[in-house]
Amino acid sequence: MHNSVEKETLYSFWNNWLTMKEKIEEAYEQKDSRAINMMEKAIDNYSAMLGAFLPDDSSVHGEITSSIEPLNGKERLQFIRSKITGHFAYVQLDALYTEAMKKAVSRLAMKK
Repeated sequence: MHNSVEKETLYSFWNNWLTMKEKIEEAYEQKDSRAINMMEKAIDNYSAMLGAFLPDDSSVHGEITSSIEPLNGKERLQFIRSKITGHFAYVQLDALYTEAMKKAVSRLAMKK
């Protein structure tokens, strides 16, 4: 992927998250059951973001890993899925997005 295309792709996922984030936060605050569905969509967006940044050699010990996946990302995502009804799952997903975004921006800057 060309650097400017990668940057556009990255910010597309990030902006999707920012839009979803506000709605999810509000849904959890109001104890709205729609928060779960919104979280599932946010997880899908996060997974797609990671998938868009798979390096050419993305297999480590038979597992696919993204170049922007945060430390313990798979375990943390598993926690989020298992505790999706709780507000802390949202907090953890927000942290994953932020960490992945920082790694992606760093990688893009190194490619210049």
